[in-house]
Amino acid sequence: MRILHLFANWKWTGPAEPAVNLAAQLRQRGHTVEFLCGREVEPLPNDVADEARRRGLEPRLVLRLGKHRNPIWDALDRRALRAWLRKHRPDVIHCHLPNDHRIALGAAEGLGIPIVRSLYDGDPPPVTKDTKTLLRGGCAGVVAISERVRNSVVQRFGLEEERAIWVDGAVDLRRFNPRAKGLPDLRKDYGIEPEDFVVGIVARMQRHRRFEVFFEAMTQVARRVPRMKILLVGRGTWMDEVAVKPAARKDLQGKAIFTGYRRGSEYVATLRCMHAKVYLVPGSDGSCRAAREALAMGVPVVAARRGHLVDLIEDGVNGILVGDSPDELASALIRLAEDASFRERLSASAHDIAHRRYGLALQARRIEAFYEVILGKRAAGTA
Repeated sequence: MRILHLFANWKWTGPAEPAVNLAAQLRQRGHTVEFLCGREVEPLPNDVADEARRRGLEPRLVLRLGKHRNPIWDALDRRALRAWLRKHRPDVIHCHLPNDHRIALGAAEGLGIPIVRSLYDGDPPPVTKDTKTLLRGGCAGVVAISERVRNSVVQRFGLEEERAIWVDGAVDLRRFNPRAKGLPDLRKDYGIEPEDFVVGIVARMQRHRRFEVFFEAMTQVARRVPRMKILLVGRGTWMDEVAVKPAARKDLQGKAIFTGYRRGSEYVATLRCMHAKVYLVPGSDGSCRAAREALAMGVPVVAARRGHLVDLIEDGVNGILVGDSPDELASALIRLAEDASFRERLSASAHDIAHRRYGLALQARRIEAFYEVILGKRAAGTA
């Protein structure tokens, strides 16, 4: 099968990693895969292209593919892409973001090449003129990240049942495995003792990420759990305001550890230090990949009932769902700290569920099968 993946961005953010991983997995399964991503703004590095190359893909940066609409560049992209499509004739075009979908729709008009669109948001898109054009008439198939979103998209946009599927988001389970070999032990570096209960949060430190709720809850937990430590993984423009100053409160002095931005094995090893991970607001990746990574490491996730988190976290099974209040968050964390057997059950279940459902190969097989259904229907319709 010849598959073209389009990703209208060059920054390693949001659904960039899921898109690149899927394309790489399909290539490993023997398909001919082309991956086109956005062109970087000089002199900044093209993170998406660089990561794609590390996975065996060679992005052909012939298009601008901006994240946002641009009447001039989008028109030039459509023209260049149409010429490319006529020459290479892929079987399927897989779009990952709204603007690459818009460009592909114009470029593929009349060529008989089906378009598949991935939706990465934890809630269904609103019904607008743009989304109706793209999802109702502008693609042959939609891939959602949950059954809830898939069913809502079918209903909202009047799609035939077979035109939409849901597939769990995937993570590299060989990498995110608490028993993986070669991981550094960072507990000493972070000043974590064996008796400590470690709460982690991984997020860009921005105002909308509900850090005020997090720190108010941590203050309550500290009064009940003196050996609590907090791992704050990430950075951001508002780091001093939303994290550094709140962490300097009297009750939290000496408990907050700022790890900075961690990559590679150090990020995985940092997750392994945690007894629980807090996730309050989905970021630019609505599929909440960071939550799945923690679950794969056997780290229970305490999450707000918001977006895709309600689909990922089974309350009392692989984590705890809480309301948007410091009291509920604090209560959940205190229970995990004081009830070791409960925490261990959640940890084991989190690991087992993740390693059963979130594999990259499993995701690729399901989407490959969806392509085959779409191509079969297209062939039947033209016979």
